Amino acid sequence: MGKFFLTVFLLFLTFSSSSLAAPAAITNIEAIRDRGIDYLDIYTSGWSEAKGLLLERTLYIDFPGAIKSSNIIISKGKSKRIGNFYVTQKDRNTARLTVHLKKDVDYDIINVFGRNKTVIEIYDRSDTAYSDQYSWEAKNTKPKFARLKPVKLSPVLPSTIHKAGKGPLHGKTIILDPGHGGGDPGATSCNGVQEKYLTLSTARRAARLLREAGGTVYLTRNEDRRSSLSEVAAFANKTRADIFISIHYNSTKDQGIKGTETYYYNPISRRLAGTMHEALVRGLGRKDRGLRRVRFFIVKHASIPAVLLEPCYLSNGGEANLARSAEFEELVAGSILKGVELYFRNSPR
Repeated sequence: MGKFFLTVFLLFLTFSSSSLAAPAAITNIEAIRDRGIDYLDIYTSGWSEAKGLLLERTLYIDFPGAIKSSNIIISKGKSKRIGNFYVTQKDRNTARLTVHLKKDVDYDIINVFGRNKTVIEIYDRSDTAYSDQYSWEAKNTKPKFARLKPVKLSPVLPSTIHKAGKGPLHGKTIILDPGHGGGDPGATSCNGVQEKYLTLSTARRAARLLREAGGTVYLTRNEDRRSSLSEVAAFANKTRADIFISIHYNSTKDQGIKGTETYYYNPISRRLAGTMHEALVRGLGRKDRGLRRVRFFIVKHASIPAVLLEPCYLSNGGEANLARSAEFEELVAGSILKGVELYFRNSPR
C-alpha cells in the first residue's frame, strides 16, 4: 500500500511540475551576414519549433509555446535584405518575430534541437517562374480557342452536410479555375506528367470538398479543353461569385527550386491570398516560397477577390513525384477548403 501511495505522489509531482513549467522565452536575437547570406540567430530559454510565413516583403516567424523575454537582447546589423525586425506576443502561447524585408527573398528555418536555437537563413530569390508565366499568358489571352463553357456543380444533398442542411459555406459561390487544358499542357514534370491533368484533378477534388461544405462551385473547365484567359476573367466578373481560385503547378529551369507560392494583384484579394497561402503552407508542409503581388492576367482583371495557387514545382524531382499522387492532391484540396472556410469565417458581416 505504501508503494502505491508513493507512486501516486510521484506522478502528482511529475504532472504538477510539467503544468507549472515556465514557457520558453526568446532571450536573444543576433543578425549576422556571412558569405553573402543573412542570418538571424534566435536563442530561447527552452525548446520551441519555429514556423515561418512569407507574405510579400514581410516574414513572420512564430514560436509556439514561447513568450518574449522582458530582457530580450536584439543585435542588428547592416543588410541589403533585412530591414527592421522585432518580437511581439502574437497570442498568449505564441511569440512572433516580424522581419521587414527590403527586397524579394527566400528563406529557410533551421531549428537546432538540444541548443534551444533557431537560425533563419535569408538569401536572394532567383528563378524564371515569373517570366515563364508572363510568356505563357501572352499566348493565351486572346479568345481564339473553343468558347468557355463553365460547369456549375450542383450542391450535395443537405443530409450529407449537416442536419440543418447548411454547411459553413452555405450561400457562398466559389469559382475554381484548373489552369491550362486542351492544346496547352502547361508544364511537363520531370516524370512526364502534364500540368493540365493535375490542375483539373485537383480542382475536382477541391470542388467536391467545397460542395460538401455547402458552397456553390463553378469549374471553368471540367474536361481537357482550352480557353482564353480573357474569357475566364470575363466569366469570373459576370458570375459575381464571392471568390475566384486559379489552380496551377509551378515549374522553372532550376530543378533545385521547390515549394509553395501564392499570387494576387488587386488589394481586394490581399486577405484571401494571405489566408490561402498560410493554409497551403501549413497543410502541405512544403518550403514556403511566399505570397507575391504580380500582374498575372486573371488575378489582375478579376473584379472579385482572386488568387492563383502554385502548390509545388513540377520541375523538382521530389515534388513532381508528390504531385502525381492522389494523397498529395487530397492534401491540396483539403488545404484549399480550410483556407476558404477561414476566409469566410473571418469576413466582415
